[in-house]
This record gives sequence, structure tokens and C-alpha cells, in this order.
Amino acid sequence: MNKGTRNRLEGELRNMVNHLDQAKAKQNHPIPQAGTGNIIRRRKGERDKRFSACMERRVCTAATG
Repeated sequence: MNKGTRNRLEGELRNMVNHLDQAKAKQNHPIPQAGTGNIIRRRKGERDKRFSACMERRVCTAATG
């Protein structure tokens, strides 16, 4: 194999590895979902309770499967 072909293949391989790394990073990054939010429930005499809840039922059911 000559030097030009080897350099070209190394460049293509480098691009493929970069593309794979970007795809894995995108897959691991959480996708923000509309309709979800943090809720604080306050009741007299009790500590604040924090939890996540869906604002719209149809969005939550579509997001969970």
C-alpha cells in the first residue's frame, strides 16, 4: 500500500471514529421533554416535598412508551 492511500484511509478512519464518539455522546445526553417540571407540595406542619410530575397527560404517556 502506498503512502497516499494509507494517509487517506487513516483520515477516513479518524472521521468515522469521531462520528461514532459524537453519536454515543448524543445518545447518552438526556433529551429535555416538554410538559415535565418540578413540583413542590407544601402543607402546614409538614416539610416541603419535591418531586417531578408531568404537566400534560398526553405528553407523559407518549414519552414513557
